[in-house]
Amino acid sequence: MTVYRPFIDDLAHLARHEGERYIVLRPAGAVPASYEDVRAAVRRQCRGLPVSFPSEPHVTLAGFAKGTPLDAVRELAAEWAARTPALTIEVDGAGTFPTPFQIVVVRIRRTAELVDGLASLRELALRRSLTQILTVPASDWVFHLTVAYCETLEVTAWANVASFVETLRPSPAKSTVGEAEVVAFDDGCEYSGGVVTLASKD
Repeated sequence: MTVYRPFIDDLAHLARHEGERYIVLRPAGAVPASYEDVRAAVRRQCRGLPVSFPSEPHVTLAGFAKGTPLDAVRELAAEWAARTPALTIEVDGAGTFPTPFQIVVVRIRRTAELVDGLASLRELALRRSLTQILTVPASDWVFHLTVAYCETLEVTAWANVASFVETLRPSPAKSTVGEAEVVAFDDGCEYSGGVVTLASKD
């Protein structure tokens, strides 16, 4: 039996997602290794600061409001996966999202297949009247792996972190992801809502 590896293990961060559901991609191979190099460097830079780090790298494609039935998200994910080919995740550098977000990220190369996958998933969710909490349109979405949440840092501390991140050069890495995961948050815990297999590219 495969043991589920949660994406978030910080209790305060878990509380912020209570009742929410997400559809995400979990990269494998060289991508997590490149990501971990960046995360380790940021951890060292932020030692002693109130910063939260995800426990596993992931590309978030959609999020749904508290109270959204888990079965509804599972059905959406299954329908979307059946018509979406496996997706390629490629590291494209390190960066940050500015205040008020103050998030350190590993950027993922923007490709037509990722944009199409994101847009089709959100369109299907709209047709199913699921309340989405990630409202940035596909045309503007920055694909990324979150490295660190730094929203509580004061101005100078955040500026120092952001400047440090500009010096980082993640190792080139690419992987093809053939599954998407439904992630749920209830009662202070994260758990798997299921895994769906993406369509073959052949």
